[in-house]
Amino acid sequence: MKDGQRIRQRLLYIRHYFPGVDLERITDEEFAQLSEEALWLHEQLMVHNSARAFFTPTKD
Repeated sequence: MKDGQRIRQRLLYIRHYFPGVDLERITDEEFAQLSEEALWLHEQLMVHNSARAFFTPTKD
């Protein structure tokens, strides 16, 4: 993944998980911190959804 794609992906995560953040007014440090937190949240959601799908009993 190229740097531009990675930044675009992080922007999407921030917009999704922190919709109240004004991306035009945050510093680079704040962006870095929020993007790491958003990535962590996204990974947690993916793990949760995978586990739920794996452990949910099927209806026969």
